[in-house]
Amino acid sequence: MYGLAGVLVALASDLYFLFVDPADTPGWVLAAIAQYRTRLALALFLFLAILAALRVRPTRLDPGVPYRSLLLRDGALAATVVAVMVGITLFLTTALQATLLAGTAHDYAGQAAPKIVSYVNEVRIEIRQERKARGASPEKVRDLPPPAQVGVVEATLQPPSIRDLGRSMANFVLRAVLLGTLGGLVGALRGRPTLSDDEKPRRAPRRE
Repeated sequence: MYGLAGVLVALASDLYFLFVDPADTPGWVLAAIAQYRTRLALALFLFLAILAALRVRPTRLDPGVPYRSLLLRDGALAATVVAVMVGITLFLTTALQATLLAGTAHDYAGQAAPKIVSYVNEVRIEIRQERKARGASPEKVRDLPPPAQVGVVEATLQPPSIRDLGRSMANFVLRAVLLGTLGGLVGALRGRPTLSDDEKPRRAPRRE
């Protein structure tokens, strides 16, 4: 279930340009998507991996193996499953953007970049005027980022190329290692406190 949720997040993060119409979307929304889309997706992947590790329960009890070790193993496995499903999805969406959907992504970049630049530069002017109204020093008034340029913003919105598939595969491996380690850590921490009655392994009653 958590892996499927990760797949949906990955699809929305990478193929957002199929669902967002730049002509009908405010500039601040387009700017927020461009700025925070990747960070939000990564935060959701981490959350889903942690949640999967917290909810998993060992189904196979090995004799002589501490229950804490079972929680560590299954927590790492659950988080890794989320990472693998997300990684495969991101690899496929990268391939689609580099081939079949490249034209659509280019069109989105060409339409969204001017609106994003217009919004960012308007905010820049408002900040400068606000500082002047408060009587800030000339140095403080001029202490602003340079105006955004359409060409630079449009370049950041361009789709990946075929050679980016290698980087996507490397990120796949790193993400699996990171989330698997995180899941194992969560499982180990679950084994530290006193286990509740529901989480304790059930043993057959001893016969007299």
